[in-house]
Amino acid sequence: MNALKRYLIKNFEQFFVLIILLSVVAVNYFLPYKLAFLNFYFIPILLAAYYLGQSKSILGAILCVLLVSIYAYSDPESFETGTSTLDLALNIVVWASFLTLTGALVGHMQMKLKQEKTGKLTLEQELSTHKDELQEVTGKLDDFTHHLENKVSERTEHLEKTKHAIESQKEKVEEALYTTMDPSVVKLIIENRLRTEKKNLSIMFADLKAFTEYSEERRPETVVMELNRFLGEMEDIMMAYCAHIDKYMGDGIMAEFGAPIDYERHALLAVMASIKMQERIAENDFPWQMRIGIASGEATIGLIGKKRQSYTALGDVVNLASRIQGLCKPGAVTIDEATYDITRKFINAKRKTILTYRNVDNPQLASEILRCLEMLDIQPNDLELTKKMGFLFLQANNPVHAYDYLRKAMEMDPGDDRVKLAFAEMSVKVDALHDIPVRGRKARIHLYEIEGIRNPLEDRNKIPAKLYDDYHGRVESIINFPENVILPVESLDGSVGHARVVGFISYAIADVLDLPDRIKQDILLAGYFCDIGKAIIPHHMINRTGNLSSKEYEEIAKHCREGVRVLMKTGYENESLFEIVAAHHENFNGTGYPSSLVGDEIPIGARIVSVADAYDAMTSWRPYRDRWDYRAAFLELQKETSKGKFDPAVISALGKLLNIS
Repeated sequence: MNALKRYLIKNFEQFFVLIILLSVVAVNYFLPYKLAFLNFYFIPILLAAYYLGQSKSILGAILCVLLVSIYAYSDPESFETGTSTLDLALNIVVWASFLTLTGALVGHMQMKLKQEKTGKLTLEQELSTHKDELQEVTGKLDDFTHHLENKVSERTEHLEKTKHAIESQKEKVEEALYTTMDPSVVKLIIENRLRTEKKNLSIMFADLKAFTEYSEERRPETVVMELNRFLGEMEDIMMAYCAHIDKYMGDGIMAEFGAPIDYERHALLAVMASIKMQERIAENDFPWQMRIGIASGEATIGLIGKKRQSYTALGDVVNLASRIQGLCKPGAVTIDEATYDITRKFINAKRKTILTYRNVDNPQLASEILRCLEMLDIQPNDLELTKKMGFLFLQANNPVHAYDYLRKAMEMDPGDDRVKLAFAEMSVKVDALHDIPVRGRKARIHLYEIEGIRNPLEDRNKIPAKLYDDYHGRVESIINFPENVILPVESLDGSVGHARVVGFISYAIADVLDLPDRIKQDILLAGYFCDIGKAIIPHHMINRTGNLSSKEYEEIAKHCREGVRVLMKTGYENESLFEIVAAHHENFNGTGYPSSLVGDEIPIGARIVSVADAYDAMTSWRPYRDRWDYRAAFLELQKETSKGKFDPAVISALGKLLNIS
């Protein structure tokens, strides 16, 4: 029923028009008392006024008047009333009925209107009440929000202060850790990745000679200042060569190479760092000399201690390194046989003995030896003095020095049979003396004293004599080789000397191609620096055997642009240099990296350095393969050139330098 009511109300306008039309037709066609039924139209007009509004009710009334007027005009006789008493009575009854019905309808609508008004007033009162309640609640909510904002603000401020305090404390803790421990160790501790383990590494001990006497003769602040200056210089070098500085023991240093990060070339890093440390002491004119001992082998390494911990190494190799340092002469670096076997391809070293002319018991003989030594300082090539020194040490039962002088005398005068016989005798004795006893070890060990880093340009399997003679002096006069910048990267890579050879070969090729002097100088420098960006390559990928994944290849390829970034950071502003370093791994056929340049798109300097780099790589020992003969290497380069990898003009120039057609 309610649905029907809602439908009728919704469509009341259509029903209203229909009712009017049907009513007019019914009244004027079927009812005889048309004038009496004119009162009927009040009913729909009242309903229209109530439901449809004033404008619609007026339009409805006009429609009714218009339709009735049309009927009255067309049939006026039908609107005449009858004269009988019955007609009058019926008209009155019809009129009365419509009057009563109109009153009832109007009263009903007035009552409904009153009810709606009352309901509206009630709703307005309720709305007013709810409005007051809402305002009250809103006020309380505003107060709560205001207090909440204040509380949140206070809490946020408190949390910020707490956060800053924690961060400040964290920075202080980290700073304290970084000043007492190696940064890599601190990082591993924070990440909970530091392990106690056995691993192969190299241990270095360094100690200053006569530091105690020096410190006793000077004020404490002077001693500490000079010692800190010395340690600062040493720290820079050790950190550059990836050392973990274990501890300072007064004027002594203990460091591990190959821990906590597992650098495979730990022995080479240790040796190169030690050589550079000795060089730095000599350059800075420190008032001391330093002794350095290195041993390589398996050791236990990890955090030692309970409340106060330190990351340190334990084991036989640690004790050996300490004792080797004690046997080392001031200003030298002494290494054990394990370290020597690993690094012998990159260094010059001699087997070490511990006998000197101070072992001479006869004072007169010792005095004569010293007098002859002073004379030899003035006349180092005097044959008779050299022979005399050899026989004096032979008389003093010092075979090591006797051997050295007799060998020199024999080289100066090969025909002296007496010298030859004495030299042969001393050779046998010296071989027996090379095995040095070390306290705490049952077996004798071989020690080696480092004389320096090998110059790869003196390798005739790599650089033929004529090539060396033609260009060595010219190259050395143009630019000093930046060894201190290059050597740490080469030590990580196991390719010490590579930069020197690449620069040398690159310059020679550029000269054969008759390039301008300025470009040749840029090419020489780019050859030196071409691999300086390798420091960015993860250490476990360097010199790794087997194929690289695509992701690993992308990591390797980054070192070209990284080299440019390092050079810029170092202070270089040479765009030509940057272009060569960035493109030295581009291939002539476009298969290289990082930009896949083709042919002449590749700078001529990069094409030259690429060939020199490949040539040295093939003719050098690498951890994963033996070296190639330079002729075989050149033939391989020619094969690669036929496949489009290298510039044929550059390969032809290299062939001329190597005297290979």
